[in-house]
Amino acid sequence: MKYRKLVYMSFEVLIDDIDRDQWAEYAGQFTDYNIYQTWAYQEVRADIDGHKISRAVVKDENDEVLAMSHVRIRRVESLGLRIGYIQMGPLFFRKAGMCGCSAEVLSALCKAYLGPKVNVLRIAPNIVDGSESEGFVEVLKKTGFQRLQNVPPYHTITLPLGCSSETLRKGMHQSWRRKLHKADNAGVEAVERLDEKPFEALEDFHQKLRETKDFKGVEPDIFARTQSALPNSERMSLVVTYFEGEPVTVHVTSNLGDTAIMLLAASNEKGYSCWSSYLAWWKAITISNDRGMKNYDVGGVDFENNLNVSRFKAGIGGQEKFHIGVFEAYTSSVIKNIFRTAEKVYRAVKKPND
Repeated sequence: MKYRKLVYMSFEVLIDDIDRDQWAEYAGQFTDYNIYQTWAYQEVRADIDGHKISRAVVKDENDEVLAMSHVRIRRVESLGLRIGYIQMGPLFFRKAGMCGCSAEVLSALCKAYLGPKVNVLRIAPNIVDGSESEGFVEVLKKTGFQRLQNVPPYHTITLPLGCSSETLRKGMHQSWRRKLHKADNAGVEAVERLDEKPFEALEDFHQKLRETKDFKGVEPDIFARTQSALPNSERMSLVVTYFEGEPVTVHVTSNLGDTAIMLLAASNEKGYSCWSSYLAWWKAITISNDRGMKNYDVGGVDFENNLNVSRFKAGIGGQEKFHIGVFEAYTSSVIKNIFRTAEKVYRAVKKPND
């Protein structure tokens, strides 16, 4: 792939001038690094969706990396548009304490993509909403990004880590601790795996949930393929619980940056009968804690449409969090109108069939 080096003010934007090992090395310096910004996940996702991948690295005059991101590009032939997606990024927060989210850096990134590569650039930053995030939203607006009001922000519960197991356990709701105790007494065993084999059991559990409970969720295949492509240092932690020698729950967590993210979990009927999911979650949380993660993200909640699962997740303790939302920038107002009108039509047609 051809690469470009663009210079804006005192920033250098390198487009598609990085290999897999360099990406992992640079990304490992960011606290907001996450599974969705790994080389492996984006390659798998692009292959499934028929998208192309571009990668950007923004450096300052001292060759320090300020920001970086995968940009997944989709061509909409019927509209003559190219849409760039940045999922849970760009990465902005260095472990050294430096933040690369400035209007100048974002402007440089926009100029590198809007026009030359895409007509629309959509980003979902990995930034929690709150008083400290107001400056980031202003930076996005100043750079030409507009918040999408019709796309709900990521809503989750985050459990602070960095304390003893006893403290973590005491912070859980009483009913949650009681069922965790029942799983212990039932003889459920929890084992961590780093290979992709447990995804086979997870897929089987998911299939049965789809058949019996009209279950809708993320397909395990994308993470199974990602796991096989990830380097050992970035592999997801798979907790498998066994009851009477049989796997009954599979729970998947990614431990990157400073926040662990729960990605998938499912049990079979035997697992429900022995409360194995409680032990799987507990084991996953303690693994993340032992690996130095500062927070554990339960992987999203939806109290309106998925109340039971959301209540279960809330039982571990922690605080509700919202991300700042999804933002878009356009090459022109004409492009904006075409794209937004097309999206409205698509949602109107799709909704009755959901």
